[in-house]
Formats: sequence, C-alpha cells, structure tokens
Amino acid sequence: MTPDEWLADFEAKTAELQRNAAAFRRNIESAGTTVTTEDKSVTVTVAPNGALLDLKIEGNTELSAKILGLMKSAREQAATNVLDEFRQVTGSHANELDTDVSVPAPPSPEQPKAQPQREEEDFSETAVYRKDGW
Repeated sequence: MTPDEWLADFEAKTAELQRNAAAFRRNIESAGTTVTTEDKSVTVTVAPNGALLDLKIEGNTELSAKILGLMKSAREQAATNVLDEFRQVTGSHANELDTDVSVPAPPSPEQPKAQPQREEEDFSETAVYRKDGW
C-alpha cells in the first residue's frame, strides 16, 4: 500500500468514525423515554441518564406538581452538598466560588432542550500528507 493509499484509507475511516460519533450523540440525546402504566393512571418521562423529567398522575395534577417541586428542591440541595464537599477538599472559601447553586429545571418532554448548532469544519478534502515533505 502506498502512502497515498494508506492516507486515503485513513481519512475514509476517520470520516466514518466522525459520522458514527455524530449519530451516536444524536441518538443518546434522544434516548429518554416516556412510560405509562397499563391503566394509564401514571405516566413518567425520564432523560437519557434516567433523571425524572415529568410525572403525570391521572386526576391528581396537584400531587404531580408537588412531587416534581420536591425533586427540584432535592436536586438543588444535592448540588449545594456537592459544592460544599468540593470546597472542603480544595480548601476554597465561599467568596472564591460562585455561590449561586441553582440547578436549571430539565426540559419538558413537549419542548426538548435545544442543542446549539456547532459549525464544524469539514477536513475530508484537506490533505494532511504532502509529497513535498511539508
């Protein structure tokens, strides 16, 4: 195999890996799910990491809202606990770190979190190997 053939093969494999990685990222971002009980009385929606995003209890929206509110409070407290532990390990003082520990609410299932569009440069046509030795 000539260096040019090797490079072409390498570039093709790299491009395929990039396509596969992008597809994997898209699939993971949409891997959350919604499940409903057989009698349709309870519906839960979870994020790809398993975090509860939404809870619907048929005929009891107030209870659903209370549970989701408690979960938000618990997430915020957990984030504060982690920050406190981090400060103890690093010896940081409260005024050295941002003390706003609010945890944003997860996106609702009806309005998924918008992913910023990244401009990615396509290097597939750019030669890495040059015959003149650089």
